[in-house]
Amino acid sequence: MKVLLVNPPPYKIQEPYYDRPPYPRTALAFLASSLRANYIDVEVLDCKYDRISHENAVKKICSIAPDIIGYTALTNEVIQAVNLAEAVKLHLPASLSIIGGVHVSVLPERTLKEFRVFNFACVGEGEITLPELVHHIEKEGVNTKFDSIKGIAFLDANGNYVYTGERERIGVNEKSLDELPLPAWDMFNPASKYILHTQRGCPYHCPFCVNPNGRIIRKESAYRVVNQIKELYEKYNCKNISFGDEIFTLDRKRTIEICEGLIQLGLNEKVKWICQTHINFIDEELALLMKKSGCRLVGLGVESGDPERLQMIGKGTSVDRILSVAAELKRVQLPFEAYFILGQPDETKQSVKHTIDFAIRLNPDFPIFGIMVPYPGTVIGKMAVAGEGGYILSAKSWNDYNKQLGDALQFAGISRKTLEKLQFFGYVKVFIKNLRFLDFIKFCWQYKTIGMAVVKKILSPKQ
Repeated sequence: MKVLLVNPPPYKIQEPYYDRPPYPRTALAFLASSLRANYIDVEVLDCKYDRISHENAVKKICSIAPDIIGYTALTNEVIQAVNLAEAVKLHLPASLSIIGGVHVSVLPERTLKEFRVFNFACVGEGEITLPELVHHIEKEGVNTKFDSIKGIAFLDANGNYVYTGERERIGVNEKSLDELPLPAWDMFNPASKYILHTQRGCPYHCPFCVNPNGRIIRKESAYRVVNQIKELYEKYNCKNISFGDEIFTLDRKRTIEICEGLIQLGLNEKVKWICQTHINFIDEELALLMKKSGCRLVGLGVESGDPERLQMIGKGTSVDRILSVAAELKRVQLPFEAYFILGQPDETKQSVKHTIDFAIRLNPDFPIFGIMVPYPGTVIGKMAVAGEGGYILSAKSWNDYNKQLGDALQFAGISRKTLEKLQFFGYVKVFIKNLRFLDFIKFCWQYKTIGMAVVKKILSPKQ
């Protein structure tokens, strides 16, 4: 039985870094390695990474003629997965379609009933679930009971929703992810950059995040992380790593071990890496070691510059703490980017200006202003559905769930058009008010595609 794992092509090229990424999809690499370790014939098709159009993807899938096709999709990608799956079904009607990823994990029943093209949904982590499902289908067929396989959902012959129950998260008992085989990077074309997910879970309860990996932190050992980077450099000449962990420095001891391991192997001179972390889990001493080990950028979730909204978010940060950490990073000359979300509950024009003024004062190397998205399964998403917090749900399609260019929300305290204008000028002000004219030109050039799309949207007479 042959399995093909697919990352569908983008809806349209709006954000090149995500729609035409320089890196392969990590989720597919993990799933492929687990399937291969279970002696299952598997291939991958990463349409975004390989720049494969919808039409060519259909031809490619049909030429492979897999028995089972596994699609992965975030909320704003699910329509593309549906379109591709439906087109493939016309040519391969006997093939089985499985949908996985964050969106279906949050909304399994709705997804299966909304998009009947999918035969199964893989809910949650799939590295153990998917091989079990494939082996069961191969041995017993599809017209059998699936009770023994936790973590899957489907519609039975009568259209009734069936969920086999939650599967225990991988490594939750040992609190280690080392039990998983390493991602199957050899199944992709060599990349200039790889995203490594070496840690799963986040202890915080941010209202805008669904936290798909749970509250219990599960980690790969520092030894495994360092050796994977070594292997990527030696096999593929990889010189850029991005850690996709929610809070990379959450375990200080592990972070130090990773940094020291990279230095000891001389990889700090060969491979540059970036990560994201929480304000409360980085300081000057750690930042200095990270920089010495090859770190070139740290992302910080600031979210808001308005004290009242910072308290509401519940991240345990404050304006003073954020400024203090930024000063420490600047002292060791470790660049950082700061993420801000405009459109917090009961947001007003004044509170947005507080955030932009704070961003100017913070003066990050890269300011990132997103507009709140009511992702399914989040507190914000539930508030939007209920019409609370000054939110008016306006999404017409899952394609609208995009931080920069989406239209999933309207706001009672400020018009969407005004918010988008403030978002645009927020970028301008951070650079210009800090007299960083050359940086501004570089920033505009780097993000010219999405920048033009944002300007076009602002100037549009709609809304």
